[in-house]
Amino acid sequence: METRQALLTRRSVRKYKSEPIPEADLVEILEAACHAPSAINLQHWYFAAVTSPEGMAALREIMGRVTEKFHPVLTDRFAKHPETVRQTESFLTSLGGAPVCVLAFFLKESYPDRDGAMQSVSAAIENLLLAAWEKGIGSCWMSAPQRMGFGEELRARFAPDKGEFVAAITLGYPDEAPKMPPRREGRWAIV
Repeated sequence: METRQALLTRRSVRKYKSEPIPEADLVEILEAACHAPSAINLQHWYFAAVTSPEGMAALREIMGRVTEKFHPVLTDRFAKHPETVRQTESFLTSLGGAPVCVLAFFLKESYPDRDGAMQSVSAAIENLLLAAWEKGIGSCWMSAPQRMGFGEELRARFAPDKGEFVAAITLGYPDEAPKMPPRREGRWAIV
């Protein structure tokens, strides 16, 4: 798959087949993530790929609580679209049946340039999404666990010595083909 094709066709997938991701593919995806650019080359990221049934069950239990706390945000944001609220909450609690969920962390407890560190981890997550899609593996980047205050619990459970939780990313073979949302105009200029 060409880079441009991957960039323009990747979508957030919220429903996955139960088919496991081969470990070799998962390793290649994580390695690609770790080749992202980073502020002053500190490579600020750490990834914990949750694949075991026990780990995924624990993660879904936490995500159930995230969903409860996130409900007011969703109902406010999608007040005219209650079906979107229902679908989002269903995905968050089930993780769409994904066989893998990658948890992204800052590698260290703190960095003097927090903004640079966050941008670095975000770049690595984007690499992860695109490397997965190149293999036909769908993904969904989730910030709700961090936004709703569950980062410390996720860190303690899955990566106790790897710094602050940043985001969760589901991975799996898509069981849906999401349409591209409309692109908004006026988001760039050449000056």
